[in-house]
Amino acid sequence: MEGEKKNVVYAVIALVVIGLLGWWLMSSKGSGVSGSGGQGPTGVDKGPGSKLSPALQLTEQEKKGDVSDKKAQLLSRVRSTKTLTPEERADIGGIMLTKANIYNFTEEERQAIFEALSK
Repeated sequence: MEGEKKNVVYAVIALVVIGLLGWWLMSSKGSGVSGSGGQGPTGVDKGPGSKLSPALQLTEQEKKGDVSDKKAQLLSRVRSTKTLTPEERADIGGIMLTKANIYNFTEEERQAIFEALSK
């Protein structure tokens, strides 16, 4: 009788271990981590801007931090009385979502930009 209890306990432990192993393998596939020793993602990531549209990727001037001309153009357009076109809204909105840290807008400039985008 005692031998049967040990067999049942071993079977239950084995089922729990197999279940946990299966759960771990399934969850690791969803996160993009390979099951071969945790060597990193299985896909190739080309960097933080690789999934952005070409218009939202950094230009050479933005990479260098020389954005004073583009910033001045953007602010003059935002402060004008004319309503922004859909293309301008998309361009300015993309900058505010992805590149605002490069442009170092002041709080007043941010407010003016978002006010123009909301018109």
